[in-house]
Amino acid sequence: MNLRGQSAEYRARIAFARLRAAEVPARRLVAIYLGVSALIEDDWKSHRVREFRIVQAAKAVHRLASGTHRKWDFWDPLTGNSRPYTLHAYPRSSGHVLRKIGEALEKACGELASAAVPEVIALRTKRYGPHPSHPQMTKAS
Repeated sequence: MNLRGQSAEYRARIAFARLRAAEVPARRLVAIYLGVSALIEDDWKSHRVREFRIVQAAKAVHRLASGTHRKWDFWDPLTGNSRPYTLHAYPRSSGHVLRKIGEALEKACGELASAAVPEVIALRTKRYGPHPSHPQMTKAS
């Protein structure tokens, strides 16, 4: 629970352990990496540097099984009854941990992404049209 002061590598391993404990399937991690890679590649105004891609994919993965979730009942003086109260607190996803998580994702999915991203972009374009960053084609009248 308290990972302050631990190395980024250790905290990244803990993040993957939380994903295993939450039974997040590996195909979901692969889908996140492919989706993020395809969106960055298809967006003509996006940053095309490696670090941006791995950090954005790691942010999405980090959110899957992180945070503290508590639930308790508290007494409401207006009604005289107890009401349920829930608290969901998520840690800030930034820093070297995201780079380590992203590097692990890239190592596992990098070759697949290079082959699959053009197909993902083609399917997305066919279904939803071109990305908004693409210039609009004017039709001749």
